[in-house]
This record gives sequence, structure tokens and C-alpha cells, in this order.
Amino acid sequence: MPWVRRHRRRVPHSWFRTTTVDSHYRRSPATIPTIIAVALAVILLLVVIF
Repeated sequence: MPWVRRHRRRVPHSWFRTTTVDSHYRRSPATIPTIIAVALAVILLLVVIF
């Protein structure tokens, strides 16, 4: 993925990436459970269909 390389070149420090990830999780803590719930619902639908 070229955009990942560009981002890594632009932000060489790993601590900056970790802080951005932490702030993102703090800003929206309900996104992870919703993504997990959606993934489980899709898997259950596929299991029920097939």
C-alpha cells in the first residue's frame, strides 16, 4: 500500500503513531464493540444462509 509507506515516511516516530491511535480510541470508544458486533452478525448470517 503506497499510502502506508507515505504515512510512515511522514511520521518516522512510533510514539507519535501510538499517541494518535490512543487519542482516536479515547475519542470514540464505542467504535470497536460496534465493529465486532457487525462482524459477528455477518458471520452468523453467513452460517445461517449456508
